[in-house]
Amino acid sequence: MNDSEPLILTPFDRLRVLAIDDDRAILEVVDAMLRMAGVGSVIKSASCLAALNVLADQQKKIDCIICDQSMPHMTGVELLREIRAGHYSHVPRDIRFIMVTGHGQEAVVKAAISLDVNGYIMKPVTKDALTKAIHRAFGRSPPLKAPEDYSGVALPPEP
Repeated sequence: MNDSEPLILTPFDRLRVLAIDDDRAILEVVDAMLRMAGVGSVIKSASCLAALNVLADQQKKIDCIICDQSMPHMTGVELLREIRAGHYSHVPRDIRFIMVTGHGQEAVVKAAISLDVNGYIMKPVTKDALTKAIHRAFGRSPPLKAPEDYSGVALPPEP
């Protein structure tokens, strides 16, 4: 994620964002920042497994996922791998995915990049970092690799 890339501005008022974090306080802060930035719709989820239920609902069209990395049962990078590998037919493989983490673990960053993450934000999250990550995520869309290429990406161990 190169900060020197020009930002292509994305109209936020029509965006539908799914925010995922097991820390309710952080989830509320991210929700408030997204709403202050003018995001049209924010759906909050306290886990990746609960988020899969939201994504399965065909009435709720999601444009972007903003997901914490460190969560029980399924980490953010695991969810990203499952989506990119096409394991959920109801979720577009190329959905914009922004990873949020409190730890800049090299293995997590490398795995996320291998999985074509669209953005990466370190905690504490700021409104500026969040809006820049969204603009960058929608400003470029790298071509997806074959599903099996994503399935083969090694996931880092949880600390």
